[in-house]
Amino acid sequence: EAAARLFAEAPYAAVHMDAIAAAAAVAKPTLYRYFPHKELLFVEALEQTLTQFRIEIEDIRAEPEPVERRLRRMIALILTRVGRLAPAIQASEMASSQSAADSRRVLRQGFRNLRAAIGSIVAEGGRDGDFAPVDPDLAALAILGSVRMAAHARIGAHELSDAVADLFI
Repeated sequence: EAAARLFAEAPYAAVHMDAIAAAAAVAKPTLYRYFPHKELLFVEALEQTLTQFRIEIEDIRAEPEPVERRLRRMIALILTRVGRLAPAIQASEMASSQSAADSRRVLRQGFRNLRAAIGSIVAEGGRDGDFAPVDPDLAALAILGSVRMAAHARIGAHELSDAVADLFI
């Protein structure tokens, strides 16, 4: 958790094992016993972050609120979380090591899960007549693409999430 927090706050290169050990309140040798190098810890932290993110998205999807409200909440949460992951995403896109390949694999899986959750909400809204009929997978890709671009550009989360939801709805 300490590593995930630090990787979300700063570029990958700026996060050092000393700082992670201090934030986790463990000795540096203990940290190295479980994670022999920073890259392995980075991939593990990224995977943990995306797993927690998926659970939060699934919780929103399962709530009894109107589909439009759930979609808006999903978009807002995705924008916030992807914004926090932006340094990790940029680091994995720029690197060429095996751990970078692992982090790209973890990110791809995480975004596939998000795409599926958004697609299911869009499909539900289409079936219930809340949304115009549209390909749920294409809609999910459009939403995720706009959110990801905005996260990299550091556009305000609240304004953008409403704008993306309004545009889609």
